[in-house]
Amino acid sequence: MVRYIIIREVSILLNYGEASIKYTTVLPKGCIDELRSLVDKKIIPSVSQGVRLAIEDFVTIQKRLEYANSMSEAAKDKEFIKRTLDTQNDFAIVDDEGEEAW
Repeated sequence: MVRYIIIREVSILLNYGEASIKYTTVLPKGCIDELRSLVDKKIIPSVSQGVRLAIEDFVTIQKRLEYANSMSEAAKDKEFIKRTLDTQNDFAIVDDEGEEAW
């Protein structure tokens, strides 16, 4: 049997610098127990902080996967590759620092 516990007023901060939003969610009891254990060991300051960090990590991973997928699709687009190489070649001379060190 799976047991769930409701966390009320969990502050979730998805982007640094954004205002917090209190949000109610349902999580498995085992997850809450693990988070409380981390709090007891002083690894995280609170259960809410653990939830926030987990969500931030999840969102970051998903965004990276989405970016990687879109780059994979773009790599199949011959026009995209041509534009990218043309731009790279346009800046090749500017990027060349020469043999002299600063």
